[in-house]
Amino acid sequence: MELPGPIGQPRQHWSKILKIQNILQRNPLEQGLANNGQARITQATDDRAVRELRAELETFVCDGEYGKAIERILGGYLAQLEQPRQVSAWVSGFYGSGKSHLLKMLGHLWKDTDFPDGTSARNLVHGLSDEAQALLKELDGKATRLGKPQVAAVGTLPAGSGDHVRKTVLSVVLQSQELPTTYAQASFYFWLREQGYLETVRQAVEDAGKDFLKEFGRMYVSRPIADALMELDPGLAKEKKDVREVLRAQFPDTTTDIGTSEFIEAIRQALAPEGEIPHTVLVLDEIQQYIGDSTDRAVLITEVAEAVQTQLDSRVLMVGSGQSALSSTPLLQRLRDRFRIPVQLSETDVEAVTRKVLLKKKAKAVEPVRDLLENNAGEVDKQLQGTKIAARPEDRDIIVDDYPLLPVRRRFWENCFRVVDAGGTQSQLRSQLQILHEALKRIADEDLGTVIPGDLLYTFISPNMVNTGVLLNEIDTRIKSLDDGTEEGRLKSRICGLVFLINKLPRDEAADQGVRATAAHIADLMIAELDGDSGPFRKSVEEALESLADNGVLMVVEDEYRIQTTEGAEWDRAFRERCAALRQQEAEIAARRHDSLAGIVQASVAGLRPKHGEARLPRSARLHAEEAEPSLEGDQLVIWLRDGWNASQSEVENEARRRGHSDPVIHVFLPRKAHDDLKNRIIEAEAARQVLDTKGVPSAPEGKEAMESMRSRRASAEDGRDRLAREIVLAAHVYLGGGTEVFGDSLEGKLEQAVENALARLFPRFQEADSRAWELALKRAREGSDEPFRAVGWDRQLTDHPVSREVQNAIGRGAKGSEVRKHLQSAPFGWPRDAIDAALIALHRAGVLTATLEARPLRAGELDQNKIPKTDFRPETTPLGMSEKIAIRGLITQAGLPARAGEEVPASHQFLTHLQDLARRAGGEPPLPEPPDTKHIQRLLDLAGNERLSAMLEAREQLAEHLQSWPEIANQVEKRLPAWERLERLLERCHGLEEVEAVAEEMSAIRDSRALLEGDDPVPALESKLGSALRSRLTQLHIELQEAHDQAKQTLEADDRWKELSPDDQQAILKQVALAEPQPPALKTTDDLLRELSHRSLDARADAISAVPDRVTRALEAAARANTPEARRVSLKPATLSSEEEVRDWLAEQEKNLLDAVRHGPVIIG
Repeated sequence: MELPGPIGQPRQHWSKILKIQNILQRNPLEQGLANNGQARITQATDDRAVRELRAELETFVCDGEYGKAIERILGGYLAQLEQPRQVSAWVSGFYGSGKSHLLKMLGHLWKDTDFPDGTSARNLVHGLSDEAQALLKELDGKATRLGKPQVAAVGTLPAGSGDHVRKTVLSVVLQSQELPTTYAQASFYFWLREQGYLETVRQAVEDAGKDFLKEFGRMYVSRPIADALMELDPGLAKEKKDVREVLRAQFPDTTTDIGTSEFIEAIRQALAPEGEIPHTVLVLDEIQQYIGDSTDRAVLITEVAEAVQTQLDSRVLMVGSGQSALSSTPLLQRLRDRFRIPVQLSETDVEAVTRKVLLKKKAKAVEPVRDLLENNAGEVDKQLQGTKIAARPEDRDIIVDDYPLLPVRRRFWENCFRVVDAGGTQSQLRSQLQILHEALKRIADEDLGTVIPGDLLYTFISPNMVNTGVLLNEIDTRIKSLDDGTEEGRLKSRICGLVFLINKLPRDEAADQGVRATAAHIADLMIAELDGDSGPFRKSVEEALESLADNGVLMVVEDEYRIQTTEGAEWDRAFRERCAALRQQEAEIAARRHDSLAGIVQASVAGLRPKHGEARLPRSARLHAEEAEPSLEGDQLVIWLRDGWNASQSEVENEARRRGHSDPVIHVFLPRKAHDDLKNRIIEAEAARQVLDTKGVPSAPEGKEAMESMRSRRASAEDGRDRLAREIVLAAHVYLGGGTEVFGDSLEGKLEQAVENALARLFPRFQEADSRAWELALKRAREGSDEPFRAVGWDRQLTDHPVSREVQNAIGRGAKGSEVRKHLQSAPFGWPRDAIDAALIALHRAGVLTATLEARPLRAGELDQNKIPKTDFRPETTPLGMSEKIAIRGLITQAGLPARAGEEVPASHQFLTHLQDLARRAGGEPPLPEPPDTKHIQRLLDLAGNERLSAMLEAREQLAEHLQSWPEIANQVEKRLPAWERLERLLERCHGLEEVEAVAEEMSAIRDSRALLEGDDPVPALESKLGSALRSRLTQLHIELQEAHDQAKQTLEADDRWKELSPDDQQAILKQVALAEPQPPALKTTDDLLRELSHRSLDARADAISAVPDRVTRALEAAARANTPEARRVSLKPATLSSEEEVRDWLAEQEKNLLDAVRHGPVIIG
C-alpha cells in the first residue's frame, strides 16, 4: 500500500493524512502473525505447514544473536570436518526467546528446503549476512563434491520415548529420512533393504491398499507383509501365520534402550546405506526440559553427543537447546565438554525481532515519523521523568524504529513482564509479538501521532495473570466492571489496570525502577496522542483517580494509588492506626533513627582494615554511638558517633578541641537533615512491620494480596528510610582531637584518613617497636642467640632495648605472660605480639627473669609462645632479714590487724586490702573529695611473697600516714553524706519556690569544689531554709484546697439530682471523682516533708485545686446517669446500594428497626 498524499505535501500536515497502518510495511489489519508467533518443529508437509514455514522464513530476523548463531554454528562445523571429532552447539535463552524458531530456521537453511513455486528457504530469508551466505555456499560445495545433499534431522526431545534416550534421538534421524521411527521397525526396514526385498514388499503392501509406513507399525500382525515375505523367502516359516512370530522374535520391540554401537549403526543405516554419510545437522530441541532432574538422562545425553561427534566421520553436527546456559546448573555442566559452541539469546534479540517483523516502517514513512517525534520531543522526554526507565540519549537511535511503541513504554512493559510472569510464559518472543500485534491492530486506524498506551498491557495479560494467581479474580472483575461503556468508565478501568501493574514492580533498591502509581506517571503511560495538548487528558486522569479513591476502588498512600480490596482496607486501617500510635512515641522513633544511622556508620567502620607502621600490624576500630564519653581501653581505635538530634555540630567540634591534639578519639557528627521525611519513613516501616507481624500469613487469596501490598509498603518505607539515612551519613563531619576536620568524598574516605592520624595518637610509643623483623628476632631468641635483637637493628645490650625495659616494668615484682602482653599491646604502646614474646624469651634465657608454669620453674630454652600466657614471670630477688619481717608485722598491727610470725605474706594482703577499703570510704563522687589514689597499693598487691614485703618496707612511712589520715576522712563522710543526700532529695521537690535558686547555687558551689568535708557542716543551714519555705507553701496549698472542697460540697448539695441519691451512692461518686475530704499535711520533720512530697508534689497539689470544679461537674454527670435509663447501642445493617429503589428500601428497614429499639429506651447508633 502506497503512502497517501501528493508529492510536495508539507511534512507537518502528513500526520493528518497518514494512519498507523499506512506507515508499517506489515499492515496489522491485513496480515496475521505467522504461526501466531510460536515456532513448532514439525515434519508436516501439507499446504498449511508449507505456508506457515514460508512466512516464518520471510520474517526470520538474521541480525543480532540469531545471525551470529548461524555463523558460529556453521563455522564451527566446517572447521572440524577433517578432524577426528566434530563439535556440538548449545542454544540457550529464556522461555520463548526464539530458540525453537532459530533451530527450525537453521535446519531449513542447512538443506535449503525447496518450495512448490521453485524458490528455496535461503531465497526467502532477508538480511542473511555475507559471512553466513559464504558458509552455506561452502557447505553446498562440500555436499556437491560428496555427491549427497545435506540432511537436516530436526526434532523435539519431549516428544520422544521416555527414558530410552538413544531410541528417542534415533527416532529424530529416522523421521527426517521418512523411515519407520521405532528401532524395531527400522531394523526390519534395513533388513528388507539388505535382502533386496524392500521394493517388492512395498509394492505388495500398496497393492493391498495399505500405506507402507503405517503398515510397518503393524508389522507383527500385517497380512500383506507376511504374504510378501513368504513369496520372497518360502523357507522363512512353515506357514504364513508363522512369519509374524519370526518377525517378533527377530525384530523385537524391546522395553529397554539400545546400546551406543546399535545406535551408531542405525544412524549409519538411515543416513548412509551406501557408506558415505552426508553433511547432517541433528537438531534436538528442549534437551534441558527432556533431562529435567534426571542424572541418568544427563549422562546418556552426554554419551550420545560423544558418539555422534567421534563415530560418524565428523559429518553430523548436533545442536541442542535449553532455557539455561550449560554452566548454570550441575546437571547441564555434564554436557559442557560436549557442546562447545554456546549461543545465548537475550531480550535485545527479542526487541530486534519485534522491530523487524511488526514495527518496520515503509521507506516513505520514516521522515514523517522522525519529524513527528522531533516536533514532539518535549512530550516524549516528559515520560516518567526521574525514573530509571525514563527517556535516554540512546533512545534517539531506536525511537523511529520503535514507533508507535515509545522506548520508555517498551522498558515499562519489559519490567512488568518480569514481575507478573512468575512462570515465564509471557516474557517471551511469541507473547510479546502477539501483544504488540494486537496493540497495533487497535490503533491501526488512528492518525500518525498516536502511540500505544502503556496500560494496554493489562488488557492482554490479565487472563493469564488470573490463571497463574498473580491477579485475584475479584480485582480483575472489579477493574473490568468499571468500564460501563462510557468514556469515563473506560478511563477508570484503564487506570486501575495500570495501577495494578505499577504496584507489582519491585521496590527493593537493586530492582526499583522508580515508577510509582502517581497521577503524573499514570498519565505519562496512558497518553495516546503525542501531537495534542496533554493537559486536558492529565486533568481527566487526576479527576478519575480522585473519584476512584473517593469510591474506595483505590486507596491513596501519600501521592501513590493502590488497588483496594475489602481485606486490603482492613490492613490499611490497621496500618494507619499503628502510624498514629507510633507518632506519639518519640523515644521509639529516636531509637529507630539512631539504629538506622548507627548501622550505616557501623558498616563503614567494619570495613576499615588499617595496617599500622612498617610492621603492617592489623588494627581495628570500634564504634561508640552513645552520648557518654567513650572509654579508651585496649588496642582499638574509638570512633565516637553523635548526631544533630542529640548534639550540635559546635558541641562536637568543641569537645574534639577540648580533648586536645594528643587524643586518639575520632569524632563523627551527623547533621540533622530531612527530619520529617526520615521520621515518616521510620514510622511507616515500623507500622507496616507491626501489621505484618500481627496479621500473620493469611490463607485466602485476598489476604495474601493485602499482605503482599503491605510488604511492598514496608519495603518502600525501608528503602526511603535507608536512602535518607545514607544521605545524612554522606554529609557526616569527621574531627580529630584538637578540632581538626577531616575531608573526603565519603565517610569511608574520611575515616581512612582519620584512622592513620589517630593511630599515631593512640600508640605514641609504637615506633619504638615498629619493625617487620620481629618474627626473625623471635626465632633467634628461641634458638638461643646471644644477640637476638640484631635482627631489628639493635646492637647494644638486650636489657637496654625499649621493649625489654617495658617488659621488665610490666612484670614489676611478678606478672603472668598474658598480662604483660595485654599491657604492651594496649595504648600507649600497641607493640606487636612477636616483639613482646621475643623480649620475654630472650630475657628469660639471659637470666634476667624467672619463669614458672603450673608451679614448675622453666629452664632456659623451655619457654615458647604457647606457654607464655599461663607463665608467671618474676625478676630475681634477695630474701628478707628478721628485722625487716618485724618491721612489717609492726606496720600491719597499726591497722588493728593480727600479724603472727611466719604469716607476714597473707597478713600483708589483708593489710593492703584494708587500706583500699579505707581509701574508698575516704572520698567519692562530688561533693566529696576524690578518693585517695591507691594505684601504688594495687601495685603492692600485684607482687607476691617477699617482693611484696620488701616493697611495703620501702613505702612504710607513706602507708603509716594513710592509716592515720584516711579513717578520719571516712568518719566525716559517714556523718555528712546522708544529710547531704537528704538535702538533694528535698531540693528536687521544691520546684517553684523562691528559695530554691539560692540554695541550689550554694549546693552547686559545694559540689563543684568538693567542699562537703571542709570546715563546718553546711547542710543544716540549707536544710532549714528549704524546710521553712516548703512548710509555708504546703500549708497555703492545703488551705486553698479546703476552700475549694467546701465550695464544691455546697454546689453538690444544692443540686436536685444529687439530693435524689442515697448517702452511699453520694460517697461512691465522690470517691470515683476524687472529691474526698482534704487531710492536713504532716510538716514536723524533714523526713515528714519528704514523705508528703513523695506522695504528692507541689505541682500536683496545685493541680488538684484547679481540678475541683471539673470533678464537681463529673460528679453531677454521674448523678444524672444514675437517674437515667441506660442507652443501648444499635448498629445499622451494612449494604451495597446501586439504585434509588434499593436506597429507599434500605432506609425503610432501618427506620423500622430504630423505632422498635427506641421504644425500650435511648439508643446509640454505631
